[in-house]
Amino acid sequence: MVRWDDMLAQLGNGQPPHWRDRLAMAQSLMDAVQTGQVVEYTTSIRQLLEHFANDPKWEVRKVIANGLYLVDDDLYPELVSLLTDDPNGFVKRAAEQSDTKRRQTHRLDRKRETVDRQLASRLTRLRNKYGPDAVDDVMAISEIRFNQLAGSMAHDLRSVLTHLQPAARGLNTALDETVDIDAARRKTSRVLEGLAFIERCVSDMERYTEPIPPQQQAEDVGEVLTAACEMAAKNIEELGYDPRNITLRQDVPDGLRLRMSKHLIILAVANLVKNAYESFMEQHEHLRSGKILITADQRNDEVQISIRDNGMGMASEHLTILDSGMPRRRNKAKRKSTGFGVPIARRYIEAHSGTLAFASSEDAGTTALITFKRKHSPTPEANL
Repeated sequence: MVRWDDMLAQLGNGQPPHWRDRLAMAQSLMDAVQTGQVVEYTTSIRQLLEHFANDPKWEVRKVIANGLYLVDDDLYPELVSLLTDDPNGFVKRAAEQSDTKRRQTHRLDRKRETVDRQLASRLTRLRNKYGPDAVDDVMAISEIRFNQLAGSMAHDLRSVLTHLQPAARGLNTALDETVDIDAARRKTSRVLEGLAFIERCVSDMERYTEPIPPQQQAEDVGEVLTAACEMAAKNIEELGYDPRNITLRQDVPDGLRLRMSKHLIILAVANLVKNAYESFMEQHEHLRSGKILITADQRNDEVQISIRDNGMGMASEHLTILDSGMPRRRNKAKRKSTGFGVPIARRYIEAHSGTLAFASSEDAGTTALITFKRKHSPTPEANL
């Protein structure tokens, strides 16, 4: 364990350490701050931060600038003022980026506090209206759902780490010994694939949990579906498949409009169309020929969008998992799957007061049916 008093004493003696040693000291201090080992900002820690922030070597100052966003509130104004005015461009830019990150973190904290207050208020209203037992049931259901989500993601990330860690260790060994370039490249590739999957998981979790913007306006349904199909085809190409093997046809009446947040519905439909493409996947190698039909029509006060394929279909137990609405363990038969595709689509659709249902039979294809209630408007332009 690092003794900060001893480190400060080394810096204060008549012969200060070499700058590379000071660099290692500064990194050790910021690592401790980042990992939560520094709970209380003692006089020694404050003096160390100030000392390294004024170090004659810019490399040392940059270490403090990189982790500046983590520094205690009392000391932060002094250090951010010093380092954002640093004569070295690298230090100055690192300090500015840290300041931006700190502001973003504070905004997120305020949003969380707002959400906490809103949840507390809603629970109080439920308790007053239905009694404490109803609130207990709501909390229990929420906890079960959270545990399902956390357990699913933990399982998938653990499976990646199982391959990622030995690959990284093997790469480190290869670099220490006589380097086998081919072996090093294979291990590096596995590390990069694992990191890319973790990045996709984080991105999908952000999409799944981010607030739904309330702004909606009348959009042409045909244009939205076309954009979604183009996005899905691009995603399939990025997986290394040729979407041209699949015949995709749209049947949407002209002038059909619906009030929506356009980019969310495009993302939702694109996820479902991508699933339809993947239903024709054979042995991770190619897509066999097949058909996808996308239709939209108006029925009384509803607009229905159907995405139908004649692919491999699903067993009844898989349909039950889809209908649960929760992210599931990733489908290892699909490249780059995180298990969030359908849950994200469902969340975006339900945010528009819509529903998502599936019908499927093995070897007979799948139909995803989206239903939106039309909202009437006095203006014919909105057509809602």
